[in-house]
Amino acid sequence: MFADLPVAEAAKDPDEYLPQFQKEMTDTRDKLRTLAGIVKELQKIQTATENLQYIAEHGVPRQRETVENSRRTGAEGRTDSGASVSGVGESSPPRREQVLNLLGQVPVRHWKVRDIARVLAIENVKSLRTSLDDFVRAGVIRKNPDNSTYYLGEPAVQTFF
Repeated sequence: MFADLPVAEAAKDPDEYLPQFQKEMTDTRDKLRTLAGIVKELQKIQTATENLQYIAEHGVPRQRETVENSRRTGAEGRTDSGASVSGVGESSPPRREQVLNLLGQVPVRHWKVRDIARVLAIENVKSLRTSLDDFVRAGVIRKNPDNSTYYLGEPAVQTFF
């Protein structure tokens, strides 16, 4: 251990003690690399567990932005309830809720995926499309297979132009 190394004596004769200090430094680096690997794997497990709990609670994966914010804040940035102390990640509801709120504004309007993504500020359109198709399979929303648009309820008026 570093505490066992005679630092005061080493100052008098560095040639004698330098190899001992170098070995201790190398051993310490190896230990830190091992610890860093363990911490990284534990963080992955923690994130996966949080994601599974979120899916179980909300029925959909949480938005990537929220996942990245939780990684940055870590356990220190959370209260006992799991809410963020700084408020990061709390402002946006789950994707399912966002989509339902948007489509519910005008239930007869048919939305293209890119329009929903633009309004909800979702960058990954493919991910949104997957979520929307999941919502359709779950019966939450409907999809017009002719033009691949999504809507909340039956269209009240159809136009034939």
